[in-house]
Amino acid sequence: MRTKIISVFGAVVQRRSAVGSVALAGVLSSAAACGGEDSSTIAQRAPSPSGDADAPVYALLTQIYGPDDRTVYISLSNSLDVTEVDLTTAREYAGVTNFNAIGGRILVSSGEAPTITEFEITPELRWVEGRTISFDGYPLSDNANWYYQFVLNDHTAYLPFDGYKRVVWDPTDMVILGTMEDTTLVPQVGPLTIEAGGNRNGIRYDDAVRQAFFYHDEDWFRFGTDSVIVAYDPLTHAEREHVSVPCPGLAIATGDEAGRTYFSTWDYLPGLALYAEGPAPCAARLTPEGALDSAWTTDFTNLTGGRYVTNFRYVGGGRAVGNVLHAEDMAVDFSQPLDPEVVTNLYQSGPQWRFWSFDVDAGTAQPIEGVDVELGSSAQFAVLDGRTFVFLPNEDSGRTTIYEIDAAGVATEHLDVQGDVFKWIRVR
Repeated sequence: MRTKIISVFGAVVQRRSAVGSVALAGVLSSAAACGGEDSSTIAQRAPSPSGDADAPVYALLTQIYGPDDRTVYISLSNSLDVTEVDLTTAREYAGVTNFNAIGGRILVSSGEAPTITEFEITPELRWVEGRTISFDGYPLSDNANWYYQFVLNDHTAYLPFDGYKRVVWDPTDMVILGTMEDTTLVPQVGPLTIEAGGNRNGIRYDDAVRQAFFYHDEDWFRFGTDSVIVAYDPLTHAEREHVSVPCPGLAIATGDEAGRTYFSTWDYLPGLALYAEGPAPCAARLTPEGALDSAWTTDFTNLTGGRYVTNFRYVGGGRAVGNVLHAEDMAVDFSQPLDPEVVTNLYQSGPQWRFWSFDVDAGTAQPIEGVDVELGSSAQFAVLDGRTFVFLPNEDSGRTTIYEIDAAGVATEHLDVQGDVFKWIRVR
């Protein structure tokens, strides 16, 4: 698991980029959130369900941090337009728990063991536990966390280990199909080590899974100038081809309606570029055939008045969103020698970071109006039923504000949730 130590909200905390957004460390206690009851009691409660077997089911993941780790809550609803999320009615897990939805079921990866357990969800929104698959014996860095995994189809998923290796398993039959260890990737380039970008957005591909790899030093301070996108054959699961991309730290993948894939940075920020000590962050687009669209690959500075963009994500309808650094609002003289503290502090929220909306076909961009909390270099998003939501942790309240962003690039507060919201998906 990737872990960094940074200062946020006035405290030193761990930034776990393989799990979620920056921790709301110590601001809430899990005991207060669950009213002192054990998780088995909480899990059996039904959160005001419709009881309609044909109604949609949505699942929202919230994290609450204690002094050592976190407690994860998964809340269910039949609607996106809920007015509140009561964590005492949620299912509770310890540690770095994550989940996915396959075949109308919720599959939960444990935060305490290398296992994944399936659950059916009844029309009354009750959890019915099914089978568990174990990946014990594989050198997994963070158990079987869904953050790293790619789903090819309902019967094929890849769980990476040792960087480029992968377990091929069946998330419907809940069995391991085998392992693949082939690669032509170079594990080390000088002092830089290769790293799998993960699958933060849970992207799924129509044919070959494409995974981003990048290079970084031991301190996650300096990155290689290029990333590599690897395609895996959907039948043999072997590496099919590599695409070298002239962007550092590519880790976020999103896809559009035309079958094109966009890759953007999460860990690599503009600090080194502002000091002229490293490459600029940029985003790249692959064609439906998997080739690099070199005419499109860009750092967006021509659209943002010279400002750098991180966390670029396609959200549908020809639109994308991203975090834009307004470096002019920082009291920093970037013509002076590099200050590592300035570069590290860019992860934190502040008025220098703003959301922008991008029209990827017209090649235009504009700030998003309506966000009234400070944001940092990254944020979690969800696109559900054609609607775009962004989750912004609030340092003052220890809660997360969920905004909905409309087609005009205007954000409206949608929901206020206790803790740190990381994920919101449609189960069925």
